[in-house]
Amino acid sequence: MSECSEATRNPIQSDFPYWFSEDGHLRHRETQEPYRFPFKLHDARDTEREHRSLCLCITRHVYDLLERKFQLDKVFLEDSFVFMSAGALENPGSLLVLIQDLGTVRSGVWSWKLSAHEGLERGSQIPYILWALRESCAVLLMNPNEGSQTHEQHVRLVWERLLSQSSPEHVFIVAHGYGGLAFVDLLCRQIEEVQRKVTAVAFLDSSHSFWHQPLGNAGRDWLKSHSRSWIPSRKPLNCSVGSLKAGCTQISAGTQCHDSTPVVCMESVFRFFNKMIKPKATPTPFNIITRSKRRASEQNNNI
Repeated sequence: MSECSEATRNPIQSDFPYWFSEDGHLRHRETQEPYRFPFKLHDARDTEREHRSLCLCITRHVYDLLERKFQLDKVFLEDSFVFMSAGALENPGSLLVLIQDLGTVRSGVWSWKLSAHEGLERGSQIPYILWALRESCAVLLMNPNEGSQTHEQHVRLVWERLLSQSSPEHVFIVAHGYGGLAFVDLLCRQIEEVQRKVTAVAFLDSSHSFWHQPLGNAGRDWLKSHSRSWIPSRKPLNCSVGSLKAGCTQISAGTQCHDSTPVVCMESVFRFFNKMIKPKATPTPFNIITRSKRRASEQNNNI
């Protein structure tokens, strides 16, 4: 059992002196000062205690927002659960699926560090949820760090129990870090179903590998045309950072920070999704008039 999972079941510091303000920033309850992590080099136990308390605070607050503010349903799957829009599986439109990185972050959070130091607008999945709501798009937030299963097992379980039975016309996947590897593992195992249901995949500083995971030619070809990868880089957002071994289009995430990748490249991700569902324009036919054709036309006119 992970630290944060244990903390959610057995609170260890109920007097945690910080809380989230209305604007989504962690503040001290008395002084209103921003959060500062009190790392203690010679006291590992106290440092771990602070980490667990912080994780519990962020997790509880975000879970409350998901259920109370965004009206998402908590759907239990064995010893874990996910959050999902009401009627998401029956929604004939689009479904946005978010898969976070390996670690202690829970459903609704990309990074507990960014959430604590820069606010939920930067560290949580709330901006993605807001985009989905504006676009009348359903959402499903995976929770692979909750429970006893591995990332790969959780993603497969959510697919088999929920997504494989869903009816949206378009399913969009956003996978951060190890979440990308877990999705590619699913593709390797359920390639025909995934190809049939998933419209596009956004890999955000993903840990997946086109060459070390058993994709096969069919899987690689599908990812080449249905996915894009945002890579931490010094280059401006959307600049090419591709290589011959990339396997799919690689562009700069506009940041060198792994944790910041989801929020910095979010608009670019959604432009990619919108592009994938727009019908491709039919090439406009045009005639190329050669010198011989022009001469023959002039002769016919003279006749």
